[in-house]
Amino acid sequence: MQDLSSWVLQTLRRDASHPTWLEERKFEWIPLLNNALQRIFNGESVILITDNDREWFMHYVVQSVNRYGNRPYIPIVGINALFPQIDKVLHKDEVEIALVNDYFNSIFAQKYFFWYVGRNDAPRAKLALSNEDGFLWIFDTSFQNSFTLQSVDPLVDIKLMQMYRIFNLALEAVMFGNIRLR
Repeated sequence: MQDLSSWVLQTLRRDASHPTWLEERKFEWIPLLNNALQRIFNGESVILITDNDREWFMHYVVQSVNRYGNRPYIPIVGINALFPQIDKVLHKDEVEIALVNDYFNSIFAQKYFFWYVGRNDAPRAKLALSNEDGFLWIFDTSFQNSFTLQSVDPLVDIKLMQMYRIFNLALEAVMFGNIRLR
């Protein structure tokens, strides 16, 4: 059984999608990945939120993560499925965000975290950033404990897909006992 760091490096070097750029940023990526995986395997659910420009990514992840029936289902759900009126609510004051968090605390018995993909100035980011310790893929701004991408990068959509691919492969590797988490 390998540790996550060794497994990620080996996978990045051998993967068919050639995410070599991610290896250069392994010190940012691996701790975030490790934290998200630990939380999932400790029974927490994941609420995936994106800004409007990356909503396609949310739909792709939600539709694909549990597509294959050869493993247990992973509790990842898109924000729109849980709270369809989220965009209307987030244009209001901070009290609304607290009420939304209370709602999720009730649904998930306080065992959830946000996976946010998007700009930090998007309305949905307010909700995602209202809870500490999320799985944050932030565009154009650097935050502590987040992975920063540049929206002007012509390959950014490909990079998102590569990151998701490695995340999904890591989920499976942990699930089947091929890697251990710290």
